[in-house]
Amino acid sequence: MSHARERFRTVLSRPDCTQAANIFDPLSARIAHMLDYEVCFLSGSVHKVANLAMPDVVMTNMSDLVDVCRRITRIADVSLMHDGEDGFGNAVNVVRSVKELEAAGVSAIEIEDAIPPARFNQEDLGLYSKAEQIGKLEAGVWSRTDPSTVILSRTTVLTRFRFDHALERIKGYSQTGVEAIRLAGLRTREQLQAVHQATPLPLTVLSPPAGMLDDKKFLASNGVRIVMAGNPAFGMAIQAIYDCFKHLKDGGKVEELASREANAELLHQVNRTEEFIEFQDQFWRE
Repeated sequence: MSHARERFRTVLSRPDCTQAANIFDPLSARIAHMLDYEVCFLSGSVHKVANLAMPDVVMTNMSDLVDVCRRITRIADVSLMHDGEDGFGNAVNVVRSVKELEAAGVSAIEIEDAIPPARFNQEDLGLYSKAEQIGKLEAGVWSRTDPSTVILSRTTVLTRFRFDHALERIKGYSQTGVEAIRLAGLRTREQLQAVHQATPLPLTVLSPPAGMLDDKKFLASNGVRIVMAGNPAFGMAIQAIYDCFKHLKDGGKVEELASREANAELLHQVNRTEEFIEFQDQFWRE
């Protein structure tokens, strides 16, 4: 068992609710590690924009995601949970995706039940059938090389079916061997309470309704072990880059940006200057 995967499992097994860092590239993962975040989450939408400058559609593939994950886990000692889309195809594709992502150092892999669009900007195609999704989740669990890798069932069923039908889906997913359920589209506290009663598995939630994100006690008491606040860091980074370039393009002075830049100490921490100096002192021979 890797240290990162052991740490992720510890978070899932605790009775409290942990805030994850929503990262988007190796640099943001490094900063999250510096701040002692126990879990980092890489969402499909932002990694595509940050690393490929593409929207969240079908123009990327599994290899793109594997490459980003590998670069993140090499540069930062983080427990990385990521959006594995729909496993990039059928159950056979799920087997390959899990093996490749696991080899890239990922601690937890989400497999979602939403059918991806077949072409750019296509309307919502709904969910895979319950039977097909159960088979895909079972394939993901079976295909792990390291049994400590966590497979999560990500579902948007709360936004698409009657609530009783949604709960039946969640119960079915819970019996596949996955070790957590990721809820997308959670709308109310009552929904969360009912889901918690319907499954014995820990829950993870992205962007819960207003007022719930800060109520960690309520989340924890209803099975939520990891909560994610969306992607404000990514949005702030985009705005900062835009503002800087526009300021200079409009004739602004570099000196006027100084107060908004990272200082030398923070830059050295982020790029690990001292660590590489130590490597050089230890191993350089002339």
